[in-house]
Amino acid sequence: MTPQIRPVHKGDLAQAHALIRNDFPALVLTEEHMRWRFDHPRPDVEDTRLVAVVGDTVVGHVMSRLHTDEDGTRKGKTFYGALAEGHRNGELAARLLEASEAHLIEKGATVLRTDTAQEGVQVSGDLFRTAALQRGYQLVESHHVLGMDLSRLPDPPKAPAGAELRRWSEFADDPRPLYEIDKAADGDEPGETAEEFLPYEVWLEAVWHNPMADLELSLALLLDGVPVAISCYSSDHDTRMESAMTGTLREYRGRGLGGYAKNMALHRARERGFTHAYTGNHETNKPMLAINDRIGYTLVGSESTYVKRLEF
Repeated sequence: MTPQIRPVHKGDLAQAHALIRNDFPALVLTEEHMRWRFDHPRPDVEDTRLVAVVGDTVVGHVMSRLHTDEDGTRKGKTFYGALAEGHRNGELAARLLEASEAHLIEKGATVLRTDTAQEGVQVSGDLFRTAALQRGYQLVESHHVLGMDLSRLPDPPKAPAGAELRRWSEFADDPRPLYEIDKAADGDEPGETAEEFLPYEVWLEAVWHNPMADLELSLALLLDGVPVAISCYSSDHDTRMESAMTGTLREYRGRGLGGYAKNMALHRARERGFTHAYTGNHETNKPMLAINDRIGYTLVGSESTYVKRLEF
């Protein structure tokens, strides 16, 4: 039977979650998060999940995201392309990408982007990559996806002079200082396809209140009582965690503060029973790649971004 493609229904989410997790072995994602996001859509973007179904069985998935830049440019992104075993073929990957494109173009997108990855990161990645190339997408940049067995975590480094670590949960009354570091660090991240950083109120909803945000693992580093570096994480609150951002205010860089906070967050995670950690870095972000190498992360695979600009 030919799979039919349609928007996801809430009743599909358990199957969709299992499908994505099987196709993205290094991805930290919970069904709870997918249900929460279904009920709490981000106000700054338009997200639509499309599924391929055979009867009541979900056999394929993509996510379509529409983002509007400050200059009014409408940009579309297709990601989380996943196929069920037994349905991993180029035809279904191409149909899902085409359906996502059509959805985004109908909503006014003039720039299209899709992310695909090597097999260790995305089992069906080569199929979606081939579909993207056949539809005129061009490679623009790549990221390294890294993973680590926390049992192999090296001893923690010596604390920088005057450094104080505090959990993110301790900033519950006023997380604004953490937001400002996150925003400053994000602005210096390499990459051609980055989007504008979230406004504070959107950040609170999308990051701080996200059920996967782990405010006990995430750390802020203070000097003289002032937060100057962060290392923040999402997790399944069980055994797997993923780095969301490690960054330091520009005037405090080069002193090992971010690396120390990251290292100590991982040690805290291991003490709490976490077994695996994942992170990703742009291929040109040599300082952070070096930090992750020293900590013990190893390459899982590369994720690449492809772009197609439409002319009307």
